[in-house]
Amino acid sequence: MFDVIAVTSDIMKCTYEGFDYRNIPQAYLDINIPQGRGMIKWAPFKTMPEQYEKVAHMIDQQAKSNPPSFDNETIIMLEERLRMNLGKSILLRYWNDGLEVFLNCKLEYIDNRTSIIIVSKNIELIYIKFNHIYEII
Repeated sequence: MFDVIAVTSDIMKCTYEGFDYRNIPQAYLDINIPQGRGMIKWAPFKTMPEQYEKVAHMIDQQAKSNPPSFDNETIIMLEERLRMNLGKSILLRYWNDGLEVFLNCKLEYIDNRTSIIIVSKNIELIYIKFNHIYEII
């Protein structure tokens, strides 16, 4: 099954499957065979870190979407629900910079002139534009 091959009289005899070129003396090998990198391990090379930042920014931009548009009836319903829950804890769903935000908070104040509502989360006050809100639970 295994063929014994004699390379030369001073070189060891080996089988086809067990042939290992590292055991052959350098003088008998072809000098044009590249030696390789030895024990150097492969490591990634970052040539342009700005490129990675740009790709991460593009991925973040893809996650963003436009807020929904409402008719007058829905806007009036949202405003009535806000006024009914003034001073109570509510769950708000609103858009912030293209992303949907869920916020469990207490409704503190509604400013009619600027269309901004003020809510508190723990001790922090958060200002939210009324046209960014799309659901009150």
